[in-house]
Amino acid sequence: MNLNGIDVAALKCLVEEVRDNAEKGTAAFKVKTEWKGQTRTVSTVSAYELNGTKVSRDFEIPADEPTELLGSNTAANPQELLMAALNACMSVGYAANAAAMGIKLDSLEIETEGKLDLRGFLGLDPAIKPGYEAVNYTVRIKSNAPREMVEELHQLIMKTSPNFSNFATSIRMVPHLVVEGA
Repeated sequence: MNLNGIDVAALKCLVEEVRDNAEKGTAAFKVKTEWKGQTRTVSTVSAYELNGTKVSRDFEIPADEPTELLGSNTAANPQELLMAALNACMSVGYAANAAAMGIKLDSLEIETEGKLDLRGFLGLDPAIKPGYEAVNYTVRIKSNAPREMVEELHQLIMKTSPNFSNFATSIRMVPHLVVEGA
């Protein structure tokens, strides 16, 4: 059965496989970003690992700042990409979990917004956080499913979405710096 574009049988197999063997539930991702001058960067996705097996991929993700923030406005900025990653991750969760629950989605839209205080980013006031204090998001779902089922789906996504978790809880950052001579 295919629901919301999701192969429900394949999804159930994946769930059973990971439930029965935790080692099969490991996915590792890596992104390399190169500065291209001014405020422009290009990130490259070349592979990821699933269950210890490397899977090749080939994607580029450009980023730039708007001209008002000293960029050339050639691509979405890092904050917009961050929110897009949150929305995309939650969208996958909604589509797949709705399918598993037997909920047909007619439409799904997630709108996210947040405000940064540039005084923190520019180092003008150490008391001001350079990141978001809060991020607001609105999920719009059109479905014939009972409201209670859609609410259950919504609660499930907030418990299981990796990027929702990344936004809602601290991530331990492990920095490494390599300085190459001129």
